[in-house]
Amino acid sequence: MTTDPDTVPQSEHFLIAVDPSDVVRAYAAHRRRFALSVATLNEHALRSPSRCSEWSVADILRHGCDVDRWMRTIWNGDLPFTAFDPRVTPHAEVLHSRSLSDLVVRDRYVASSVEMAADVGSAGPERWGLPSLSYVGAMPWWQTVLHVLWDSWLHERDGLLPRGMPVDEVEEEVTAVLSYLLALAVHISRRLGRNEPLDAVVCGLRVSAGDGPVRVSPVVELPAGVPTLSGYAPAVIDVVSGRGNLDDVLSGDDEVLDRLRLFTGYISAAA
Repeated sequence: MTTDPDTVPQSEHFLIAVDPSDVVRAYAAHRRRFALSVATLNEHALRSPSRCSEWSVADILRHGCDVDRWMRTIWNGDLPFTAFDPRVTPHAEVLHSRSLSDLVVRDRYVASSVEMAADVGSAGPERWGLPSLSYVGAMPWWQTVLHVLWDSWLHERDGLLPRGMPVDEVEEEVTAVLSYLLALAVHISRRLGRNEPLDAVVCGLRVSAGDGPVRVSPVVELPAGVPTLSGYAPAVIDVVSGRGNLDDVLSGDDEVLDRLRLFTGYISAAA
């Protein structure tokens, strides 16, 4: 559901017009669904390649367990590491945990998913604004849930689609993930030197950036004179996140596409 971004806690980086109650519900539903699929995987399936070039399906689950552990630590008010590089740290942690068998990792992931779904899914407004962190920096708790929803939603597809397993594309999840990803992509592009103002509509979401935070909100009526880029939202999420060629799934303004490509090149250095 669309919400006024001024009525919920926001970070200095992003103003995202998504209702936090939708985010926690989407996260819990996604984790429960993914866990049910994971529980059916045998040793052969776990050893098979994922869409991440250096990770097996079991490695996707190793990473998921790592993320859960990191977020529990952060939400408890501590820091899980002295430094974090999204292009280096996750893979290093996966390599470390390969000492555990794939079946043990599978079962740990399923148990962790149940716990995280229950914890996040029960959260109310009193928790939304609690201070938290992602590699972007300080942000309210509910925006870090958005961050890990994007990560986990993408890795569900990374692990299951190559196996020919169905993956639901629930509108509430897709809207939340794409909203966050567009905010993140434009924010990172500014860090990488693309600081010119931006105002565009991408798959029904308006993303704008000037001197302040990146703003993302659903579009009710297309604004006149604003570049509009069209595509199938789940495929756009995949490709902006480094899985494929952007020009194959999104068409429209070249300047906006260049900003997204800059992020895609950055994140593609990760697994």
